[in-house]
Amino acid sequence: MPSNHWKLYGAVTIASVSLLTSCGESTSPGSKPEISAHRTLWTQSAPPAYEYDYRVTGFFISFANHEIHLVVRDGVVRSATDVATGQPMPGQLTQWPTIGALFDEVAQAADAGMLRGVRFDPVLGYPTEIDLDGPPDASGSVFATGLRALP
Repeated sequence: MPSNHWKLYGAVTIASVSLLTSCGESTSPGSKPEISAHRTLWTQSAPPAYEYDYRVTGFFISFANHEIHLVVRDGVVRSATDVATGQPMPGQLTQWPTIGALFDEVAQAADAGMLRGVRFDPVLGYPTEIDLDGPPDASGSVFATGLRALP
């Protein structure tokens, strides 16, 4: 590859890494002002109806490592479906979190000193990854991905 291509590749790579770092940078544990700022951004831009994929890793719960597709309308989870099987998730829909509930989880973990880090969506401000500390059966991560507004 000619040297000019390497220079361009290097510049693009550095720019990409910088962009990814600034968009998904973890907050320090207990960064309440940043958590609050992101919650405000979400509150101001949140669609009344949306869907997203929810996944939990590291916890000893029946749905750990399963991707669950959630549909939320007017602040209430209306459906929860296992992405792999297409089957509705058993139990009450109230057990599944809205984005507002994820913010509550982040704030509670920060207050309890159990928040290792959190990443936020750079446009809508919602938490996309929440890393929690605790005993072995209570440590892990929560992921919220693929959020889309619904009509």
